[in-house]
Amino acid sequence: MTIDVVTTEIVRNLFLSAADDMLATLVRSAFQPLIYENGDAAVALLDRNADVLGQSSGLPLFLGSLDESVKEAVRLRGPGWLQDGDIVFFNDPYIQGTHLNDVTMFAPLYLEGELAGYVAARADITDIGGRDPGGGTETTEVYQEGVRFGPVKIGTKTGPVDDIIDIIRRNSRSKDMIVGDINAMIAACRTGQRRMLEILTRFGLKTIEACRDEIFRQSALADRQVVAAIPDGTYRGKGYLDNDGIVLDQPVPIAIKIVVEGERLVVDLSDSPDATKGPINCGRAQTIAAMRVAYKMLLAPERSFDGGCFRNIEIVTRPGSLHDAVEPAACGWYYSSFGLLIDLFISALADVLPERATAAQFGDSMITYFVGQDRRDPRNTAMCVEAHAGGWGASASTDGADGVINVLNGSFRNTPVEALEERLPVTVTEYAIRRGSGGAGRQKGGCGIIRRYRFDAPTQLYLWLDRSLTPGWGLMGGEAGLPPRVEIAGSVNRSDLLKVNGLQLAEGDSLAIMTGGGGGFGKAV
Repeated sequence: MTIDVVTTEIVRNLFLSAADDMLATLVRSAFQPLIYENGDAAVALLDRNADVLGQSSGLPLFLGSLDESVKEAVRLRGPGWLQDGDIVFFNDPYIQGTHLNDVTMFAPLYLEGELAGYVAARADITDIGGRDPGGGTETTEVYQEGVRFGPVKIGTKTGPVDDIIDIIRRNSRSKDMIVGDINAMIAACRTGQRRMLEILTRFGLKTIEACRDEIFRQSALADRQVVAAIPDGTYRGKGYLDNDGIVLDQPVPIAIKIVVEGERLVVDLSDSPDATKGPINCGRAQTIAAMRVAYKMLLAPERSFDGGCFRNIEIVTRPGSLHDAVEPAACGWYYSSFGLLIDLFISALADVLPERATAAQFGDSMITYFVGQDRRDPRNTAMCVEAHAGGWGASASTDGADGVINVLNGSFRNTPVEALEERLPVTVTEYAIRRGSGGAGRQKGGCGIIRRYRFDAPTQLYLWLDRSLTPGWGLMGGEAGLPPRVEIAGSVNRSDLLKVNGLQLAEGDSLAIMTGGGGGFGKAV
């Protein structure tokens, strides 16, 4: 069946609009600020093969792996398991690639009794049990990080599966909050089903599949043309994470090899180290997502991701390694290496694509989270997670951006001061650009941020910052940005800690988070 360009573009944008409606339902219905304030979520519409038809804005790392996760879950359960009206729930890091706090839901869509596609959503629900609130920073096995679910049905055509929801609630410190987030995800899936059914009913399945084939053809052609313009060759990059969170005096090497042959590009991560003792390991699905983000950022940012993308891209991983973790590897901070990997991908190709390349960004998500008495109800414990912005790398034509969230997190927003102070006995005393932290160059690297806190009652502190060994480096003679820094003063006085697990702070103590800057581009004049 042939299809005209007008119908194809209408259908393409209807898919994107439907995904936006799904995300709006999720974000506006969620109970925890990590979702409704920060936007730690993503959704997608998939065809019957679980290839992407349309995605919302959201975390690029989630968007790049929803399809892979659904495909693996369907494969594991086998044919005949799914029924009309079902909603599937799972958080297994070796299926979805992320940590246990991220949960994936998807629902099949049937048209006249025939499978027509899926809708999928993922969100970070903050705490799903485990040794420490939110999973902690010192886990060495996945069993310490929370309750782990393979694909199970959390909804059917008769309604939610209360037994599964009760298990989740009983094992979470967030209790009713987590149930609210789960219901928001269920509502998002139902919204996606309704919108997708409207599109299918309006145009018919045959027309929709013809449009899909044309959309995928265009994306695949665009990718082949982009790769064909890169000179054939082997390109390499290497950097270091500070440590794995457990063995603090041992840097973790991260190496990438890119092979370009005609229209084909291979990203080879087989030299990744074995799975580490600490929780920086990740499942293969998220490694694929990180490399998709790197590819789109450098080579094909103009076109949204769909099932036609990346067909000429191969990603090689080694099972049992840090980037293809297997049970029981700890995965609580699975994304730690991804900012570095993306920077290495870009810098490896910088010499042959100088007009596209950027110097390295500040890299890590720079996480702090606090656990303390809930200001709204002293009988309860509150928790708030923050990912901090930093400086981005400069390019040949522009300075790096100041105070922007790292590339992994995409549209993730900073935590409003009011949202933090409303819940926890914490006061933000300063929030500013860290002037002078960007690398010097013809084009300057972006600056990081400073965020200072005062604690008004005893509070537990958790930190995960990295990239002090490989801060945002420069390109073409540009200089590196400053690394991150943390200062704690009061009952504890430290300026050498970047990773902390449940440090007890007292009333009157203070904390300063200073994130890194991006690298400069070209020699400073």
